[in-house]
Amino acid sequence: MRPTATLLQLALCLSSAAPLVSAWPDWLPAVDALVVRADKPGDNTASATPTNPEEGNTAEPTQPSSSKTGDGKSGGKGSSKTDSGNDKKTTTSKKGKASHTQYPPESPPGNVVMQTPNVFAGSALYKIGDFVTWGWNYTNILGTPTAVDVLISCSTASETWTLTSNMTFKTSAEYVWDSSVQATDVAQPLPVAMYTLIIKDSDAAISTVPDAGYLGTFSSFTFGLYTPQPYVDFPQWHCDACNAALSKFDHQVLGFAITMGLVTVLSFTWFVSSLGIN
Repeated sequence: MRPTATLLQLALCLSSAAPLVSAWPDWLPAVDALVVRADKPGDNTASATPTNPEEGNTAEPTQPSSSKTGDGKSGGKGSSKTDSGNDKKTTTSKKGKASHTQYPPESPPGNVVMQTPNVFAGSALYKIGDFVTWGWNYTNILGTPTAVDVLISCSTASETWTLTSNMTFKTSAEYVWDSSVQATDVAQPLPVAMYTLIIKDSDAAISTVPDAGYLGTFSSFTFGLYTPQPYVDFPQWHCDACNAALSKFDHQVLGFAITMGLVTVLSFTWFVSSLGIN
């Protein structure tokens, strides 16, 4: 039969090639290096070494240990601990701001309304060395300040004096200032000039912009300070502010006014006489 003849030819070829295989020279590469051996189904060694590098690169990266992730830069348990630490800081920050209540932005800042002296009485004038009494109320205060500072400022001397700090906040406040304390200060005495009264929150600076509902810096009340002079009789009194040239000018103005008045009277009389009116 034809299939039997084919098998006989194949067997004949294999038998003729057997001597060649047995006589494989040593200087040629090994036969196993040229011919790939088929893997058996149960061979673990062959399955552990992939033929395709891309298909075999399926190993997951090594996870860092928990001790290296405590800084919060990696995942894992260390990251969760860091997140919990951040939550605690945020909570602390919120608790710190809870004491400073935020009021609607359309609410005006708090202000001071002077009661003593009456602001409608004009500018106040005080003698240096006397006791000075100031009284005031507050308006538009929603957030109560912890304490209040009272200062005075003089633009002429470019100086500021702190009269009292951390004054207890009261709805109706009064402060009595002993001006002799600053008057006898050799390093920074009180000059004769105009001053500005400053009332502000102790926790804020003078230039701080107040939040809605909180006390702002009050600086709308001005007053003058003067130094008393000893009594001098009128004959011995001399006006240092007076000017002789100014007095001479005043006399000239007065003489000119009298002259113009006489000219006017004479001109009117001549005009009436020329009309023949008796």
